[in-house]
Amino acid sequence: MTQAQEDIFRRHYKDAFGEINKMLNNKDTVNFCKAVFLTENAYCDNKMNITDFDEYIEICSLMCDEIAKSENIVYTEKDKERAMAQCAAFVFMTDSVVMVTDEGVKIRPPFSYNSEDFAGQKEWSNTFVSTLMQTQKGNCHSLPYLYKIIMNELGYESHLALAPNHIYIKANNKKVGWYNIELTCGDFPTDAWLMASGYIHTNAIRNGTYMRALSEKESVAMTLVDLAQGYQAKFGIEDGSFMLMCCNTALKHFPNYINALLLKGEILTELYRKSEDPELMSQMTERYTHIHELGYRKMPDEMYMKWLDTLKDNTDSRMKSVIVKK
Repeated sequence: MTQAQEDIFRRHYKDAFGEINKMLNNKDTVNFCKAVFLTENAYCDNKMNITDFDEYIEICSLMCDEIAKSENIVYTEKDKERAMAQCAAFVFMTDSVVMVTDEGVKIRPPFSYNSEDFAGQKEWSNTFVSTLMQTQKGNCHSLPYLYKIIMNELGYESHLALAPNHIYIKANNKKVGWYNIELTCGDFPTDAWLMASGYIHTNAIRNGTYMRALSEKESVAMTLVDLAQGYQAKFGIEDGSFMLMCCNTALKHFPNYINALLLKGEILTELYRKSEDPELMSQMTERYTHIHELGYRKMPDEMYMKWLDTLKDNTDSRMKSVIVKK
């Protein structure tokens, strides 16, 4: 890759940052789907097709509409349309769906979990919604992102929520109140189980670090950290300026976003190793102290996988009672 090409690719990242920053500063409509596309497109050197991306989301929403109309979901409360959309999107993502096409009846299999590279360590694009679209395999990043995008397309709010090393969905309806949607295994873990799992400190709940329904703006702020991590996967930390700009901007709109704080700490640590600047040491120490005070506790990857395996045994039976198939 020539220097001129690298400069062009870096420009794609700066352009994506500018577009997302406009949303966060109310200079453009807050649009989570667009923000996700911008982060993924920057990593793909602006070679993604926005029309194809949008058409896929439209097809997903149309299929969810058909599932909701199929009379396989029973719900009788006043907010029926919203609850039916929630259930339909869940069924679409976690169950096989019958499709009638010009070529006849086909069965579309459910999305599955990419356990081989769940954190994108081998290839960062394995965390992408666009990769999920192409492969039907995703993780706790792309699966809840796609669910939220589909719900937004259907015209209903949907909230991302955080747990250690993890993103899931918080939703609510009149029948069950607030409940959790876990798309990696297609279940509904309870708050009580999440709190008792051993890696969510009480400070993290008190400070809103974990288990809180995030706002639309906070969700868009999260994509700036995705953008920074994509930049790191492509170019490394370098002088840290672009990645720190992404982290600082995300934290301006989502002050206790743990992934932004952790990435900022990682950047400061790497810069200190290169320079041994005592000021960087001071900033680094301050950052990690703050992270600890917020209640963050590192969960090892092997423990995370065991944690996912146990989710299916700790589900919310109230929500399961909403989805009734004839």
